Amino acid sequence: MKNIGPIPTHIAVLCDGNRRWARARGLKVFAGHKKAVTENFEELIDHSIELGLKYLTFWIFSTENWDRDKTEVEYLMNLFRRIFDKQIDGWKEKGVRFNMIGDITGFAQDIQERIKDGQEKTKKETKLTVTLAMNYGGRDELTRAMKKIAQEVHNGEIKPEEITQKTIAAHLDTADMPDPDCIVRTSGEQRMSGFMSWQQQYSEFIFVPYPFPDMHAEQLDEVIAEFNKRNRRFGKG
Repeated sequence: MKNIGPIPTHIAVLCDGNRRWARARGLKVFAGHKKAVTENFEELIDHSIELGLKYLTFWIFSTENWDRDKTEVEYLMNLFRRIFDKQIDGWKEKGVRFNMIGDITGFAQDIQERIKDGQEKTKKETKLTVTLAMNYGGRDELTRAMKKIAQEVHNGEIKPEEITQKTIAAHLDTADMPDPDCIVRTSGEQRMSGFMSWQQQYSEFIFVPYPFPDMHAEQLDEVIAEFNKRNRRFGKG
């Protein structure tokens, strides 16, 4: 393995371009989604474990994606079911802890149960935490966090003047994980679309031209090498 420098703690990926990848090959759009989940996830997870990365996050379904064609949305729901029915046991064997961020209540009850079962089944694994951002949006996450805090204020559990940045962070979906060191968006788009709006304050953004189904171990190495070229000053000048 070539020298790519120190390994960051947490890399998050906006898995963009699955449909474009499929169309460019004359395939149905579903083919890009399937390859991403069944092939690219596995390769990137394996390589992350080999590298010693501790947190790997994939944004795979946003709060806005419900507006897509109903047939595509249903295919994605069945693809999510497949992750928990056919892949999660393999992740556990590899030492992967599964985590989810997003509004779980938006999914059908059987998917909610699969998500909870996957979290419970893998909760003691420590090699790598793989987080799937599902029914996730940065503004939605912050809105849900504010509602939780408001309810605690209403209940007298906390005073308004006691609310700090730590209070807010503790009520986010990501409360038990570090902020991403590096956020990658595939397929050439150069925006975050609200991903991890709070957590991205000191993340390095890397925009790559290829669609997510073309992101393999070699591309992950290139991302880390690029990350290590950045001068991270954290506001210190």
